[in-house]
Amino acid sequence: MFSYEKLQTLNDIETAIYNYIVKHEAAVETMPIRDLAQHAHVSTASVLRFAEKMGYDGYAELRFALKQDRKTKEAEFQATSYDGSVPLADFFNKVNSADFNKLIDDALAIVQHAPLVMFFGLGSGNSLAQYGARFWSNAGQIALPVFDPFQPFPQSSPLPAGTVFIVLSVSGETPEVIDFVNKVRPENVKVIAVTNSGNSTLAKLADLTIAYFMPEIKHASLNLTTQVPVVYLIELIGHKLDELNHQ
Repeated sequence: MFSYEKLQTLNDIETAIYNYIVKHEAAVETMPIRDLAQHAHVSTASVLRFAEKMGYDGYAELRFALKQDRKTKEAEFQATSYDGSVPLADFFNKVNSADFNKLIDDALAIVQHAPLVMFFGLGSGNSLAQYGARFWSNAGQIALPVFDPFQPFPQSSPLPAGTVFIVLSVSGETPEVIDFVNKVRPENVKVIAVTNSGNSTLAKLADLTIAYFMPEIKHASLNLTTQVPVVYLIELIGHKLDELNHQ
């Protein structure tokens, strides 16, 4: 119910409101505006601005839209303890937008003529970095994964000009990821961030950010946020690279 184009316009405070709503949709349906503001640690004015940005005439209309959206989802999907199909269906609706397609085209323009692509991520992001590097290599693009976040890049042996780093991070706030990006930044490289939040520190450091806006699921330090959108993006761009290489 929240379009990709509108989500991209959110600032940090509005993103906090969005994250709280998607995690507590049923509760927000009946929640007074002051309660939502308190739970999201924002002001009521910020909640109203968020509702207006999303295209609603006030908080009451936003709550009504949440209720209607839930009823629609319940009619389409059988309830389970975890049903990732609901947020994923929302994601795949977003990828059909003109703004999202432009992001993919912009990423292709950066990657297509790069002499080298390097994928970087930590934890599950590292596994996806290995997969991404292999998939793009299969598509004809020279791509390698970075296994060690402390990998040195000596000034005496600079990276090829135009090298592209694909940095994968759910939060976009992991210190080792931020340190890595700051380390390669002095090089003549481009950074494309694939992250869950378009307002993260990583997103602000990158030349281009592709955000997928999935509900974040964490248990202590363990992150269970779905990475299906990341695999989709890797494969989508990989297939487009393959098409360009065979024209």
